[in-house]
Amino acid sequence: MKLHALVFATALFALPAASALAQAQPYEQVEAPTTWKVDIGGGVVRGFSATGAKSDQFNFTAWGSASYRDVVYANGLDGLGWNAIRRDDFHAGVQLRPRFAAGDIEGSTLDRPDLGADAALYAYKRLPGNVVVGGRVQHDVTGDDAGTEVMASVGHQRVTRVGLLQVMAYGRAFDDARAKRYFGIAPDAVPGSGFSDYEPSGGAAGAGAAALLAIPIGDRFGMGAFVNYEQRLGDIKDSPLLKDDHVWRAGLIGVVRFNSGQ
Repeated sequence: MKLHALVFATALFALPAASALAQAQPYEQVEAPTTWKVDIGGGVVRGFSATGAKSDQFNFTAWGSASYRDVVYANGLDGLGWNAIRRDDFHAGVQLRPRFAAGDIEGSTLDRPDLGADAALYAYKRLPGNVVVGGRVQHDVTGDDAGTEVMASVGHQRVTRVGLLQVMAYGRAFDDARAKRYFGIAPDAVPGSGFSDYEPSGGAAGAGAAALLAIPIGDRFGMGAFVNYEQRLGDIKDSPLLKDDHVWRAGLIGVVRFNSGQ
């Protein structure tokens, strides 16, 4: 079964959970190695928006990614990455990651985080059964006082009769600065905000699970569907800026690939 058109689907499924898995995480290879590859596509996604606007609706999300020997890579989720250590069953490296906007709140004067960037270190190890464990640490580098986030995950991938099936469980934590920047309301920001002050502490921020089924269509195209549930934890879940203490994400996506082997 030819699955090389599905890296975009694998990446987009992991919106909140991990990185573009085919590049940062050492799952068993399902395609022949190539020198370079470029993916272009898009789809409809609910529960995510790069600008933070209307994330509770279905939005069209464009996609682009590129990599060279799966060592240096770039995509819309991981930003720019480098697998400084790349072994068959172990990847470790650095990334300059996009940090997505929180989105303005209608009728409120709150200063919400805009699109920014984090510097990240990551490491992932493949265990028997094609199970991959690991995580990353990332810190704001754009001067937005957005602090630090830590994420850990365990995932499994296998090829079925239908396509590529991937499942994952994950957890993430914030330091005080990130918790307050995204989910807090400082006392001096209360006037005109429509909210009372709220200053959450760092710690556990969320835990969730995700699943993707990606289906090849010919040699160069693919489509896939994903679903993701995340439960907010700690002080985050009580933030007055959130409508719910949980979030559902889902989407239907497609991609076309170009590579040096074609």
